[in-house]
Amino acid sequence: QLVYLEMDAGDTVIFHPLLIHGSGSNRTNGFRKAISCHYASSSCYYIDVRGTSQAEIAEEVEGIARTKGVEVDYLDVWRYKSRLVAGLEGSL
Repeated sequence: QLVYLEMDAGDTVIFHPLLIHGSGSNRTNGFRKAISCHYASSSCYYIDVRGTSQAEIAEEVEGIARTKGVEVDYLDVWRYKSRLVAGLEGSL
């Protein structure tokens, strides 16, 4: 089902990560900002993505790190980028 959402400048919308969404062309001289946030329980754990549909993303992230002279694997990226908001420190 297609749903149209009209927004004013400065409005914010939050989508479920599995919801397919998009927008038309930016017809202004400005630019759009996007922030991606993922929330998870502090008891969650990393699942190796090799051989899954997420493997390409992992390879892209590792490749970007290599262009900056850093050799890192995807798990290390998750450990580095994760921040505890509440609860006890978990495995990430």
